[in-house]
Amino acid sequence: MTHVVIYGQTLSGKSTLAKRMAARYKAKGIGILVFDPVNDDSWPNDFKTDNWELFLSTYWNSEKCMVFIDEAGTVCKRFSTDAIKTATMGRHRGHVNHYICQRANLLDLTIRDQASHLFLFNSGLKDCQMHSEEWNALELKEGTQLVTGEYFYKSRMGELTRNKLF
Repeated sequence: MTHVVIYGQTLSGKSTLAKRMAARYKAKGIGILVFDPVNDDSWPNDFKTDNWELFLSTYWNSEKCMVFIDEAGTVCKRFSTDAIKTATMGRHRGHVNHYICQRANLLDLTIRDQASHLFLFNSGLKDCQMHSEEWNALELKEGTQLVTGEYFYKSRMGELTRNKLF
């Protein structure tokens, strides 16, 4: 598996999905690294921090982890060079990054291009148009009509599916 992007407006379900994914990976014995600027204690994890430098040190000294970068739009903008490196070089350490973000345009295009899996919750029209173009799926424009907990899943070369989290 390669990197994952999870997009959606506030309270759409993206953090709930990410935490459920982390719990499933952890149950399989896979290491979980979390960068969370709000330091939410409900993340299943082996390592969690709100300190970007500490996160990067742990990231580069670990292997084969599922990595969750919450509020990725803020941190990836502020530390874009380091964030881009996680997207382009992280898989060589066996990491699968999950970038959780409200809007795609907050992530550098290089990071977006490195993702092979999209989870799209309710989003604004301009964002849905961007996803539609970047993921070659016209149906993603309907992301404006998704209700809380509902999302589209798309892999780069796969079919689009519509799913419910709750």
